[in-house]
Amino acid sequence: MVLNTSLNQLNDIIEKRTGLAPTKQPDIDFPALLKSLSNGNIREYINHLRNSNENTHDWQELLQALTINETYFLREKSHFDLISAHMLPKLIGKRRANNDLHLNIWSVGCASGEEPYSLAITLKQTLKDFDKWNIRLFGTDLNTTAVNSAQRGVYRKWAFRHTSVDFQNRYFVPTPDGLLIKPDIRNLVTFRTANLLNGPPLPQMDIILCRNVLLYFTQASARRAEVIFHDTLIPEGWLLLGQSETLGYKRDKWVMHLFPGTPIYQKRGAVQQSKPISSQEIFLAHDAVPDVIDTKPLQRVVATYDTALQAIHDEDYERAEMLLQELIENSKKNAPTYVMLALVYANRNRFDEAHKQLDNAIELDPLIADAHYLRGTVFMEEGKTEEASKELHATLYCQRNHPLASFLLGNLYAQQGDIPKATKFWKNALTTVTNLQEDSPVSSISDMSAGRLHTLVSEQLAGWED
Repeated sequence: MVLNTSLNQLNDIIEKRTGLAPTKQPDIDFPALLKSLSNGNIREYINHLRNSNENTHDWQELLQALTINETYFLREKSHFDLISAHMLPKLIGKRRANNDLHLNIWSVGCASGEEPYSLAITLKQTLKDFDKWNIRLFGTDLNTTAVNSAQRGVYRKWAFRHTSVDFQNRYFVPTPDGLLIKPDIRNLVTFRTANLLNGPPLPQMDIILCRNVLLYFTQASARRAEVIFHDTLIPEGWLLLGQSETLGYKRDKWVMHLFPGTPIYQKRGAVQQSKPISSQEIFLAHDAVPDVIDTKPLQRVVATYDTALQAIHDEDYERAEMLLQELIENSKKNAPTYVMLALVYANRNRFDEAHKQLDNAIELDPLIADAHYLRGTVFMEEGKTEEASKELHATLYCQRNHPLASFLLGNLYAQQGDIPKATKFWKNALTTVTNLQEDSPVSSISDMSAGRLHTLVSEQLAGWED
């Protein structure tokens, strides 16, 4: 009983001070950890933590036991590709137009430094006039040992497992202890031991990366963090979370862009110029998203399922809606047509109308898998996780080998911390696409190829196995 009370007290202190929820980390034997760190003087140990800051020896010893510092260079490379190809060009263009060459970037939970150094390398590769820019790039972490390691900048071979030899030779020099980051890259990053919940190192950030941190936060602390991120970012600034994380608070303040396998969030500006990418577009989008939807003059086109589908793939939603409405007028009993019209509405954030068309499709054919799948993605976009999960399960009931539903269910379970279930669904998706030709589409409402989905699922599995 005394131990349980002490555990609850310690858990409360850790949550209030750092946001971390030890109970979310099933690999940690919390009672054994408390006994070990307190040397048997549990009450004294807890009082000391309560009355000291996170930089003291006892706090740091505890944080090292609770935080996961395993990372590597260019982890989840698709994120760095998006920064280079999508986020930075928008920022760079505006800054050059205003002759204001500065960038502020924050890597939260930077661990031993691989992420902020990867960012620094990405910046150097992207900015042709790199030397003219004033770049303030911060890496912060609660763990002083990890921050000291980051400042040292020496890494062993395992940290480079997803990089090329050319990458290593270009940005590192060999030493007896490992590869040392070159000074021009190391000097770009300022590392600090800091608590996220105490605020940012600098206001007015352009980009914030906080990957696989909120997974271990309590709901209340995650909300505090989201408020900090929103207040810290410039209008239309970017927030990048881990692939298995999502914002859960005041989502109307953000525009979510969902590229294949990678959600990114943008703080709304006074007039939001970027075109939001909704969940259901994930498998119609590819490497980049246009800032403005091209408007094409409407020409007379014979209304067929294929012409409507092509209009959707061309992101010509006005034309697609016209063609699909014409098809429905000609035949009101074709369930796939209602699904396609729902997709058009969903892609334009007209979710109520999308739901109505999905009702029509499911009434005609209760076992139409793509309708349940699309409804699941709409629920995800609306922040209704439980309803989304039910619809994705219904998709697999209708079509056991629906790889997109398996992939998204895996992501949902990963967000909830249930990695065994997530892995099960990811492996189901992998098994399905393994039997397809690489260039084969995985769904009648998708341009996503089997080869591309295979890569995405493999990356998810590898990320969690790491």
